[in-house]
Amino acid sequence: MKIEILAADKTFCKEAVDLFWQTYLEEVYSMPFLPKDEEMKNLIDDSINQLFENGSGVMAFSDQKLVGYMLGWSVNQLFGPVKGVFSPMIGHTAKKEHRRMIYTKMLEYSLKTWVDQGYLSFAVSVLAHDLGLIDEFFVHGYGMRCIDAMRKSERIYGAVSGVTIKKASQSDLADIALIHGKHHDYYGYSPIFMPRLSEDALTDITHWFSQPEHHLWISYQGDKAVGYIRIQPEGETVVSLYSKVMNVTGAYVEQSFRSMGVASLLLDEVQRWLMEHGYHLCGVDYEAINPAAYRFWNRYFTPYTVSVARRIDERIVQ
Repeated sequence: MKIEILAADKTFCKEAVDLFWQTYLEEVYSMPFLPKDEEMKNLIDDSINQLFENGSGVMAFSDQKLVGYMLGWSVNQLFGPVKGVFSPMIGHTAKKEHRRMIYTKMLEYSLKTWVDQGYLSFAVSVLAHDLGLIDEFFVHGYGMRCIDAMRKSERIYGAVSGVTIKKASQSDLADIALIHGKHHDYYGYSPIFMPRLSEDALTDITHWFSQPEHHLWISYQGDKAVGYIRIQPEGETVVSLYSKVMNVTGAYVEQSFRSMGVASLLLDEVQRWLMEHGYHLCGVDYEAINPAAYRFWNRYFTPYTVSVARRIDERIVQ
């Protein structure tokens, strides 16, 4: 199979949308509860059109037919003080036949183009069903970084002696300011090592809570807050924008209360609320480099994207 690589051209956007949709249906086959109706098609169409309009990258052709594309968004800083490119789940795909070979060609050409332009950090969200493709990224020096996962809204049930859950109102936010601050700082510790900008915890959570359709639950032992979980309409992927999805965008339990089922109790309250309000799906994104999060979320959710990242040694452009 002879592959020709060309710069991305928005006149091929429709072909790209059709090609990605076929790949997305492969993921749906692995996870039948993922949305696949007209609304989901339109969300994907809009997202790919925006990327072809404002992103950059390459397309792959065989016998003058589009068989793949790889595009991304430019980022001023990505996992460090260097420019980077992020390719979301809709930002790349290839025909199933010879997929790994097509990606090998697209990666070679796109990385050269981006590195020549001074981009040195790269992240790509790959549909989780395609283990062979994920392995191809590993071969090219990428490592797993983040995961997007989904579950059907279903009760978990359970109880923790002495622990109660309350859906938060504005007046309850001060109860979790200290915990929210610990959650923020947690990402800087081993083995995660994610730098975070300093912030006032109460100001931050109050601002977040003021946004439309942002909901939060607090776990208490007596009158002491020991954990929280929050949801909102928007997540990290185009699937998270689907109208029947709500997304967990933060959860934390005090160290001394872990392994007791407090986080599961919080998640169960979210599931109950979602079912009562007509949300069929619950999404979450989490750092794969956070072992505690990896173990917890994988217990209840099914990954549909795996994000991989690579940092080029900056001495290559010196």
